[in-house]
Amino acid sequence: MLRNIFRYEKDKYMHSGKLILPEILMCGYLGFAYSIAPQNILDSFSLCSLVVFLLMLSVGVMYDDINYQMIEMSMFVKLKKKELLYFGKVMMIAYISLTFTFASVLIPILLHCLNKMQLFDRAIVFSDILSGSILFFLVSMSGGITGLFANRRIFSNRTFAISLSALTGIAAITKVSLNKDIFITRFFTWILPPVNEISIAYCKETYFSLNSTGIYFIWLLLYIVIEIFIYIKLMIRRGYA
Repeated sequence: MLRNIFRYEKDKYMHSGKLILPEILMCGYLGFAYSIAPQNILDSFSLCSLVVFLLMLSVGVMYDDINYQMIEMSMFVKLKKKELLYFGKVMMIAYISLTFTFASVLIPILLHCLNKMQLFDRAIVFSDILSGSILFFLVSMSGGITGLFANRRIFSNRTFAISLSALTGIAAITKVSLNKDIFITRFFTWILPPVNEISIAYCKETYFSLNSTGIYFIWLLLYIVIEIFIYIKLMIRRGYA
């Protein structure tokens, strides 16, 4: 059943064309960001992860624009395990996140090879590829799931939902600096995804350090799990009444 729901979500999203603009923006950013050499690979991945977060946030927000209410209402009524309907959307976000992850890791490596190994200031090692893949996937998932909350059944005012999502995205990627400059924001920004914290920790060393970054990976992973749990439970509670 879950596989069929995911197939429905995938066909619906791919035929909507909603992924075209984020993909164009992603390719545009990668082309611009890696047009200058040499670069530090961890620094470039760290900055790119923030861009990926914002793009995936927009993907999650736009997801609500392709929901077919009558079809999903019928599915909601017929499904015994109603959480499957919304877990299918989460799986689609994960699928798109993988796409962004592969692009964010493989395109720079390809450009590095095409530039005769001169794009980065040191040789690429396996830990760069593995840690970068984990970083981009977790950040992508966090952005996408956060965006899913901006739907009409949670926020009836679409303009407010989009504006709140934009504000959330900006605050999330500037959280550390924001909290230093404005102390009171610490009482509110703790609820935001820790993408700024992980991006800062990730590029502290010349080579990836599990000691300094591992805790942030775990933190973001737990955050995503909690996000998914809250999203599914909230959507089920809202129903279609």
